[in-house]
This record gives sequence, structure tokens and C-alpha cells, in this order.
Amino acid sequence: MRNIEELQQRCEQYDGISLKLNWDMLRQPSAAGNTEWLVTYEDELLVGFLGLYGFGSEMEICGMVRPGYRRRGIFTSLWNRAQSIIKRGQVTTLLLNTPAASASGTAFLAKLPLTFNHAEYQMKWNGNSSPSLSADASSAGGEVVLRPAIQEDTPTLIQLDSQGFDMTEEAAAEVYKLHKDEGMQEHIIIELSGQTAGKMRLYTEDNETWIYGLTVFPKLRGLGIGRSALLQTIEREQQNYNGVNLEVSLDNPNALKLYESCGFVIVNKQDYYRYTG
Repeated sequence: MRNIEELQQRCEQYDGISLKLNWDMLRQPSAAGNTEWLVTYEDELLVGFLGLYGFGSEMEICGMVRPGYRRRGIFTSLWNRAQSIIKRGQVTTLLLNTPAASASGTAFLAKLPLTFNHAEYQMKWNGNSSPSLSADASSAGGEVVLRPAIQEDTPTLIQLDSQGFDMTEEAAAEVYKLHKDEGMQEHIIIELSGQTAGKMRLYTEDNETWIYGLTVFPKLRGLGIGRSALLQTIEREQQNYNGVNLEVSLDNPNALKLYESCGFVIVNKQDYYRYTG
């Protein structure tokens, strides 16, 4: 793992980018079976990496090659080796990810049969532009409270993911099991006046917390519940001296506006391409 971290730091510093290597998945026990990676060494130096991240029948791929070792076919070799893993997983949707600012990543993807799928902004909280932090009451007139999810909340967590992210309940159940098996993320229930209104997941490493899967029941949106949950989470993480980060799709302008109003600023853009070969 240390070699992969070192290679990531070298590539990011050289290219001025931020790679999305899904460390929460890389660090999970290999027995979970949802994440695999391939590497290339030369003279005991890690020069190439390719990660394959499974989400049910969908798979995401991201990789990197050390500066000075590029244009030698290293990533092409990794991609060819990955084909057996992709076929074994019976993948129906294969997405390849590259930072929008990565010239080498974009150049390699241009050689493959791909179509643009979507893009995401990675955002980081900047207290200089944030409103005062407090456990805001929503405009629904009730108090918004965050609590750890318990086993009995599982059906509701799956329902919220299904409704919030346009997934079937079967797909949402697979995603939930994946994150539960990781055991490294904190599942949070958002309550309004004692009743479940939404949920989110938190992952913290190296004093950086990532907010994932934030969603509120459709009938309760627009009432300030998500905003209150965000501000409470920021306050808690700041007390723990953690930075706060999240991701948002470019085709979700309402969420982007909410995050910016809570003090988040865009720090990176990731492009996703769907493999059509």
C-alpha cells in the first residue's frame, strides 16, 4: 500500500491533479472481493497501477504510470491484463475515470471505444465562506438530529439510496452490503422530529472526512434538512480537526448550489467514460 501511496503522490505532484483511487475500497479486506488491482514494477520500483472497483454489475477503473516511464506501453499492458478480471465479474457497465486535467489520462482514453458518461466535482469545505455553524432547525419546523444507523435501519438505508440515486432496490442492497462489509464507513441516519428523513455515509482517513450518499426522502426535500445535516457534520469534523470533502455530479445543480452555500469549494473535476467495446 505504501508503494501505491508514493506513486499517487508522485503522479499528482508532477501533473498537478488529484487521482481518485477509492482508498476506502483499496484498504478493505481482499476477501470482500469487490476491489482488485494490478501493478508493474521495474527494478523494484512501482511504475504502474490499475485499480478495478466493483459496484454490483458496474465497475470503475482508474490508474496511473510514473512520470519518466510513460509512453512505453505500461498502462496498455495493465489494461490488457485487466480484461480477464472484467470478464470474470460479468460487468454490464464499465466506467473509466480520469482527472479532467490529466493530459496523459485523457490521451490514453482517446484510444479506446468510449463515450462520455458523466463528470463529478470534488469539493472541500472552506470555512472562510461558510455560514455560522449550528444544528439548524429546518423550515419544516422540526429539529434535525444525526444518529448512527443501527441494523434495524438497513431497509430504510436501502430505500433511501434507491430513491435518491435512481437505483433499483436490488442494486441499492448490493451497494449497501459492499459498504457494510468494508467496515470502514460510518452510516448516519438523519432524523426530523424523531422520524427518519435521510441518510449519509462518512469515511475518515488522515484527518480528512468524506461525505458520501447524502440524500433525503423526496417528499421532505427543500425544507433545509440536508443543509442542517451538512452543517452539523462540518461542525463535528472541525472539532475533530478533520477536513471535510464530498463529491457532486455536474448534472445535479441543486446539490452543487447547496454545497457551495455551506462553504464547499470545487477543488477537482473527475471525468467518467463508459466503455463501449
